[in-house]
Amino acid sequence: GITGRRHGERRFFRDQAFHFQTLRVLNNIHADGADTAEVLETIGHIREGDTQSWFDAWEATASRMLERAGRTGDARSRGQALLRAHNYLRTAEFFLQPSDPKRPISFQRNVEAFYAGLDALGVARDRMQIPYGPNHLNAIFYPGPPGAHDRPLLVLCGGFDSTLEELYFVLVPAAHERGFSVLTFEGPGQGTVLRQQRLTFTPKWEVPTAAVLDAHFAAYPRRAKTILIGMSMGGYLASRAAAFDRRIDGVVAFDVLFDFGAVARSTIPPIALRLRARHADALLDRLIATKARLSPGFAWSLANGQW
Repeated sequence: GITGRRHGERRFFRDQAFHFQTLRVLNNIHADGADTAEVLETIGHIREGDTQSWFDAWEATASRMLERAGRTGDARSRGQALLRAHNYLRTAEFFLQPSDPKRPISFQRNVEAFYAGLDALGVARDRMQIPYGPNHLNAIFYPGPPGAHDRPLLVLCGGFDSTLEELYFVLVPAAHERGFSVLTFEGPGQGTVLRQQRLTFTPKWEVPTAAVLDAHFAAYPRRAKTILIGMSMGGYLASRAAAFDRRIDGVVAFDVLFDFGAVARSTIPPIALRLRARHADALLDRLIATKARLSPGFAWSLANGQW
């Protein structure tokens, strides 16, 4: 639940990862993806650092939203409840180990709730499967209001732990209000591409980006301008892709990210790097295991990075 102060600030949890993921849920309020009261009620049932109670609390709230949606006659209210259920389910599975059998079930429920919510709200979209070698990538095109075809196309990708569906809340409603169309996509290492096809990240993000743009422009007229937006680690991915693809006229990188290795190195003490340089892997593994037991955020970063 809500805990004490750190660095003079009121926090939801002492653990940085738990605190940040709570903020991530709240960030979707503006796009019908969360409710303040529901979030505060949920985290009140979470024990500090306990990933299982994190899962149980968010799963319970999501289940209540699904039940509410099932007995709601008003389409808008039903759609909003389903979108909140999606976000709470996405959050529930977040700290589970990749091998946890609960994870694919929870993920599938969140995906189903998302598209059911868009259906209830009447949100137009075109889901695309894009050939990528022997595999495929996934994208969603959200056509904007009348006149959007005369404005730049906004293309959005996520980062280290993003899913295709959550990108809707980040940009689509706000972009539509301002007259823009949006194309979102997930590449290797993200969402269902990782979970169902086991395709891991590539630093050469220009390759999946080009595949997505090729498929989109084959299906829809090319706009005068294309703006690529990268969220989180996507700040690196989008910038990298734009350096190789002349069809990209502008880049929005939030955050700007130059070296993800530097992020990883900042979480471990200098002695660990010295041990690695000396190939003292057994001792290093013991130190890592000890820190993972003490820090759920570190344990998640380690497991998710290896995944």
